[in-house]
Amino acid sequence: MSVEVDYGQWGTLTLAAGQDAWYWYTWGFDENHWARMDASPDNWPASIWIVEQWAEKDLNGVTKRWVHWKNNGSTPVSFRPRVIQAPSRW
Repeated sequence: MSVEVDYGQWGTLTLAAGQDAWYWYTWGFDENHWARMDASPDNWPASIWIVEQWAEKDLNGVTKRWVHWKNNGSTPVSFRPRVIQAPSRW
């Protein structure tokens, strides 16, 4: 069985060694589609972790996905957040 998915990518973020950051994203998220965020470092060797991610609706009814990123390494890391959503909305 195959399912068409949607893929999105945001601009580059950089975290210092040991730094945590919380960011929110909007991208057509809704309760009828499965969605997960991830990222890979642009500079190797480095690592970026998603500590937690969740979704909530703002006062205008827009669903935002919140992600808590952490650089658990000893050097700065640059990365581009990505999302995959299934099934495809388009």
